[in-house]
Amino acid sequence: MAIAFADAGAGEATETSGAELSPNTPAAVNANDILIGHAYFEGTTTAPTTPSGFTLLDGPRVIETTIARHWVYGKIADGTEDNTPIVFGSQAVTTMRAARIYRFTGWVSGTITDVCPAVSFSHISHATDPQMPTVTTTIAGALAVALVGQNDNNAQVSATGETGGDWVEAVADFLAALTPGLALQLQTTTPTGDPGTVSGGSSATANDPVGVIGFEIRPSVPLIVIPQILMSYLPPGWAE
Repeated sequence: MAIAFADAGAGEATETSGAELSPNTPAAVNANDILIGHAYFEGTTTAPTTPSGFTLLDGPRVIETTIARHWVYGKIADGTEDNTPIVFGSQAVTTMRAARIYRFTGWVSGTITDVCPAVSFSHISHATDPQMPTVTTTIAGALAVALVGQNDNNAQVSATGETGGDWVEAVADFLAALTPGLALQLQTTTPTGDPGTVSGGSSATANDPVGVIGFEIRPSVPLIVIPQILMSYLPPGWAE
């Protein structure tokens, strides 16, 4: 099995004090789909609430010291999440908050932290344009993922100049015309080596502070290979 991007919810943003931030999942979610939530909060003092059933996978990652922070959440779906609001809280602030839910297929086994290992996460902050982080996949069929959050509603495009893969915008970006506005984007690639490493690359936007979180989604936990010399120390019949 290989991990593949399937679709995304519409995304949601607000800067109204006390308003609930609750983007919907995609219209159809099947059991064992992988749901990834990307949340973006302006400033560095307000944080989302971890949605029910989701696990915090990474974050907060700070964008340009004081501009914003963003987080990644995940869940192995049970199949009841069709078009369901995912609640990130009702914070009493007037700064921008946004989130979007993405759906991936190809799960075979493991928990959400098994298939999105913490060691794979990295982040690059930049003053003007998205810079793509290095992502290394660990088993065949894994997918490299990059979540972009920018502090203005700039149109996003696929990165260029990378090596070891080809970052491609997986779905139309989510833009919110707030103050000053924001953009959320998803880019994905299967590294050329499969497994392998994709590194470098950037995309041109409208020169506003931006952060990119990169990580691996893999279909299962890598098998542990026991060297033959160690097999002699195992009890008889252990491997049968």
